[in-house]
Amino acid sequence: MGLPRTDGDVAKWLPMPEFYRIRDDGTDEPCALIIEELSDAPMPMQNPLCRVILDGYAGEMKLHPKRFVIATGNGTEHKSGATRMSTKLSNRMQNLSFDENIDDWCAWAFDAGIDIKLIQFLRFRPALLSDFDPNRKINPTPRTWEMANSVSQTLRTDLYFSNIAGCVGEGAAAEFTGFKRIFESLPNIDALLMNPSKTEVPEDPAVRYALVGAIANRTGKDNFDRCMEFVSRMPSDFQTMYVMDATRQDPSLRNTKPYVKWSIEAGNAYL
Repeated sequence: MGLPRTDGDVAKWLPMPEFYRIRDDGTDEPCALIIEELSDAPMPMQNPLCRVILDGYAGEMKLHPKRFVIATGNGTEHKSGATRMSTKLSNRMQNLSFDENIDDWCAWAFDAGIDIKLIQFLRFRPALLSDFDPNRKINPTPRTWEMANSVSQTLRTDLYFSNIAGCVGEGAAAEFTGFKRIFESLPNIDALLMNPSKTEVPEDPAVRYALVGAIANRTGKDNFDRCMEFVSRMPSDFQTMYVMDATRQDPSLRNTKPYVKWSIEAGNAYL
């Protein structure tokens, strides 16, 4: 686990800096070694890691007793270039599987500043959050949607589409840009809130997703009561989506009368 050193009576191994940093240095502070894409490593690289992970040694160097080794990687079933992880290495580790989840992704996306149009689109089409096909060169995945979010919306329409397609593929790009046009053609939110009890509630699910996102993005304490009056006329799942998004952006809304009233009437656990 390093490079050979032959300037003494016997050959020794100089440890790599990653292992040297987590050596047993006599301190009590815990440390971590993160191994990314472990499943891409060939067997000659996997085998030496068995002693690192189970015995806490990198060659002859003892590693810190409070070390944590975290490895990530894809499975061979994903057909993404991963190799089979050796049984003996797998047997020395706790193996956990993780799948993407649209609710978790949306919670992260709000905090990460992802465009509300993209968030609402993937709520409308959650299957496109991760639609990986190893036979396609370009796939929509959480990683590539984040890349798509960075594409400038000031680009000419055809150039914008080409750049989105370069991130998530033409099929997903066509659906997203179509949804984006719906979002951008919504009625003026301020005008809608002037008469929230009588403004027509759209029937098209795509328009509803877009509208709920647009309203949540414009919600504040000064208009929350009117926003709730309009959204309360929509199906319950859209109401919940709106309240979650609005209160995530401004947690103080949970202390308002409209929120308390809605929570009681909906029998909602968010109170």
